Amino acid sequence: MTQKAKRTIIDFFSNHNLRSFLVCLLITVVVWTLMSLSEKKALRYTHELCFAGYDQNRYAINSETTITLEINGSGFELLRTLTWKTPPPITIDLSGHRLKHRNSIATADIEKDILVQLHLFDNQKINFTEDSIVFWVNARNSKKVRVDLSDVDFDFAPQYGIYGKPLLSPDSVTIYGDSTSLAAIDKIGAVKTKIHNIAADSTYVLPLQPVWKKYSDVYTDVDKVKIRIPVERFTEASYTVPINFVFRDTSVHAKVYPPTAEITCKIALKDFKGIVAGNFKASVYCESLHNQDTLPVIVSSFPENVRISKIKPEYVQYVVIR
Repeated sequence: MTQKAKRTIIDFFSNHNLRSFLVCLLITVVVWTLMSLSEKKALRYTHELCFAGYDQNRYAINSETTITLEINGSGFELLRTLTWKTPPPITIDLSGHRLKHRNSIATADIEKDILVQLHLFDNQKINFTEDSIVFWVNARNSKKVRVDLSDVDFDFAPQYGIYGKPLLSPDSVTIYGDSTSLAAIDKIGAVKTKIHNIAADSTYVLPLQPVWKKYSDVYTDVDKVKIRIPVERFTEASYTVPINFVFRDTSVHAKVYPPTAEITCKIALKDFKGIVAGNFKASVYCESLHNQDTLPVIVSSFPENVRISKIKPEYVQYVVIR
């Protein structure tokens, strides 16, 4: 900045009359602003409506999407609203309301709640363009689908295994939404998981694959399931049993070679003493006396709490007795 320019600025602010004018102008602006802010005013805003406090999975709400209200107060009290880039949404809490198909809430009943939500002063007054908010509640379509555990791998510790039936809770999931979207979902699988080294009765929480999120209008009652795995320690045992020949004509008899089979299975230690060879049955099923030289041996009967490992021999020959 040149010396001449600096001198001009100094002379400008050294002028007594100019300083007096600027002070008077400032005081006038401040007084006018204070008087303006002290006056009662009313500002109108349109807010989006949201609903809470109801089961959004099972029910859908149709209503007017906005509410228009007039907020009264002094300029000081309305300063907060002037900072809004957009009017904030207003949430209607339906907790405690007995909902019907058609519902109505008086706007006067929610005035205090709106004041709190909008962070306004208690003494401010709200005028509504409508006396009530009307909305309709409709039950969504629903159906139950099975829970698929095919992507869950249960890995047991050595000598341990599942004993009995696992308990899945819940064993099905209720989904809600548009009938077309629901028709596209016939099962919901658990997230791919591997559970290692199971050696005792255990309960696991399995999150579900959120396939319902592919559809904007589908919801589910749960997003995870529990499974209880009963576990016991097992031992291996073998039993020798006769092989039964089975043919559709019961008058036909045959001898099989060899006549017995050795069944190897795994048995829970606590059941070992109660299992005998008589609990097992090995059979061969003959469909045609002329087209089969050998027949596969199957274990046709065995206790439900044992697990068959192998049978020896796997095939036998037979001779029809005339």
